[in-house]
Amino acid sequence: MIDIPSGPEAAALALQFKLQQSEKWPRHQRKAAQDKCLSNILSHAIQTVPYYNEHPDIKAMGANLNWNKIPILTREKLQQNTERLLSTAPPKSHGRAYEFRSSGSTGRPVKAFSSDYAQMFWRAFTARDHIWSNRNMSGKIATIKYHDPEKLRYPGAHQSGWGPSTNALGYAGQLIALNSCEAVEKQYQWLCENQPDYLLTYPSNLQELAALHKKNGKQLHLKGISTLGENLSSETRVLARETFRCRVSDMYSSQEVGYIALQCPKHDHYHIQQESCMVEILDDNNQPCPPGTMGRVVVTTLQNYIMPLIRYEIGDYAVPGEGCDCGITLPVIKHIAGRTRNLLTYPDGRKTWPSYNPMALMEIFPLSRFQLEQTAVNDITFRVMTEAEISSDDKQQAIKIIQDAMQHPFNITVEKADDLPRSAGGKYEEFKSVL
Repeated sequence: MIDIPSGPEAAALALQFKLQQSEKWPRHQRKAAQDKCLSNILSHAIQTVPYYNEHPDIKAMGANLNWNKIPILTREKLQQNTERLLSTAPPKSHGRAYEFRSSGSTGRPVKAFSSDYAQMFWRAFTARDHIWSNRNMSGKIATIKYHDPEKLRYPGAHQSGWGPSTNALGYAGQLIALNSCEAVEKQYQWLCENQPDYLLTYPSNLQELAALHKKNGKQLHLKGISTLGENLSSETRVLARETFRCRVSDMYSSQEVGYIALQCPKHDHYHIQQESCMVEILDDNNQPCPPGTMGRVVVTTLQNYIMPLIRYEIGDYAVPGEGCDCGITLPVIKHIAGRTRNLLTYPDGRKTWPSYNPMALMEIFPLSRFQLEQTAVNDITFRVMTEAEISSDDKQQAIKIIQDAMQHPFNITVEKADDLPRSAGGKYEEFKSVL
């Protein structure tokens, strides 16, 4: 039989019930709720957070606050003002403080703090992701993520339950974990040995696993795949979906903010987790971008009263979308383009998410890892991590594939690479630019 939920379990169940209601609110109800949250967090920040309390632009407005004139908080400002961004009087009911460090793709650490209260929302959104993706939380999930090089090496580790988010809801599945430092062949072997129902890993790692599975075709019956931490390209999504014959869902989050958006249950776009954050997608003049136009992602946290981040420019670019027909009324992000350093610059000044047709390149360089780097406005270096020698014909084919995909005759240099290292946080950049 069942037991009466404990206090924490009851709170998790109640919060999940509320989220299932709020995700379908009409627009006017959602706006009223968000306006109230914004007013509360902004008032708290100005009263108790030195950075906001002492900011000259905010002080100059006095009682006549204009949201559009509240200064943007950049990543650099966050790094420089960590202590001054802490509240001097966080609500005692919000519990303990937790420190998070995010190295980011550049390796420059960002330190942020959260609370027990804010972490409840993090766990609730984790459960929401499982629910939206229709996962059986009593099944087996495998995670292949970056850890300390000495930890979680083959044969990995396992535990009962997927974690606090699902345990609190009464599910008792199994979680197995492996370090992404293992060679992709060892990862694939581990998956085949353990036969999980679901897989959670990075998009770049998924691309390599899909290529290996496509070649080997062993028995591996995944029911769903989830990605995090990097940009999931449409090519990788299609490759994995066709190779493993299951749904591929993505999530958009950061250590300092928490969940920002989750993939729609019905489509490949994302729904903003508006119950805990407000997302603005702004142009170069700090004006909202219309649907279909790429802009900078600016996030305001609504539930973190220990370190409220107001209009925090996270460093990513994204494209807002129209409404969705799935029944969820949360705002839509059509596409997440990544950081400025991950955008391709054309000679006419345009910046776009780079397309380079990795599936065609994999036909030339099977089981290889790729990286493109834009070193000048007309110059791109294409690095191939492979043990085989690269012939002149292979180089010319690769150059044509990339030029055709990018729809511009960039000067492309093909190089053989012994290694394409990940960042300190385990992330891998398929494309980067020094411009």
